[in-house]
Amino acid sequence: MKISYRPTVEEVKKKRKEEYLKQYPIEIQLEALTEAAMGRTAKLDELVKGLSDIRESLPFVKEAGPR
Repeated sequence: MKISYRPTVEEVKKKRKEEYLKQYPIEIQLEALTEAAMGRTAKLDELVKGLSDIRESLPFVKEAGPR
């Protein structure tokens, strides 16, 4: 019998939040939003890509259906 650990939704959310703030502190996020508001979207595009990469690396575990 193989046992595997499946993190809960709350655990995944917590880990994602930690990674978001570690890689993109609030100051960086605000700068990207401010620049985008002024028509310069390069930093926001980079931020969005980085956040998406984090979500992909820490996916929610889908419930297994009936066998």
